[in-house]
Amino acid sequence: MVRRSLVPLAVALALAALASTGRAQETPKPDAAKVSEPAMSRPKKAPVMLRVQITIARYQAERKLASVPYTLLLTTDDRKVRLRMGVEVPIPVTSFSKSDDAKSSAVTSFQYKNVGTNIDCWAEDRSGDGLFQVGLSVENSSIYSSTDARTTGGLNETGLAPDRPMFRTFNVSLNPTLRDGQSIQAVASTDPVTGEVVKIDVTLNVVK
Repeated sequence: MVRRSLVPLAVALALAALASTGRAQETPKPDAAKVSEPAMSRPKKAPVMLRVQITIARYQAERKLASVPYTLLLTTDDRKVRLRMGVEVPIPVTSFSKSDDAKSSAVTSFQYKNVGTNIDCWAEDRSGDGLFQVGLSVENSSIYSSTDARTTGGLNETGLAPDRPMFRTFNVSLNPTLRDGQSIQAVASTDPVTGEVVKIDVTLNVVK
C-alpha cells in the first residue's frame, strides 16, 4: 500500500519539474525601457548653414528706382537672425512759452524717429529632401516729403503740408520654401501714396 501511494506523488513531482523547466526556457520579453533607449540615443541631424539674400526693390511702373540687398548667414536649427539698420531722424516740434512780460515766444525742440530696415530670419530643414523653409519678417520705413514725385494714382493728398515729412512703412511676414540655389519673388505690393511697387526677392544657397 505504501508503494502504490508513492507512485502518484512521484508522477506529480516529475510533472512539476517539467513545467518549471519549460518556463525557464521561454524567451524573456524585452524591457520597454530598453527598447526605447536606442531611439532616444539616435544622433540628431547636424544643422545646415544657409546663405539667404533678401533684396528690397522699388519700381515706378517699369523703371527701377532702388534695389537694396541684405545677405544673412543662418543655420537650420530654428535660431533667429536679427538685422537692424537705420538712422534716427530729427522731427522739429514747436511749442510756445510766455515770458515775464506776457509775450509768447516759439521754442523748437526735436523728437527722433528711427527710419530704416529691420529683418528677422530663421530656417528649418523639415522635409530632409533638400527643401528648406525660411521664416522671414521684414519692416522697411523711409522718409517721404517731396510732392513732385507723388502720382495722381495715389491717395487724395488734399490738406497735406508740402514741407512736412511723411514716413512710409512696409511690413510683411512670410514663410517661403526653397531649394539650394533657388530664387523667388516673395512679395510685390503697391504703395498707396506714390503708386510705387515694392518687390522682395529671396535667394537661398547652402554653404558648403
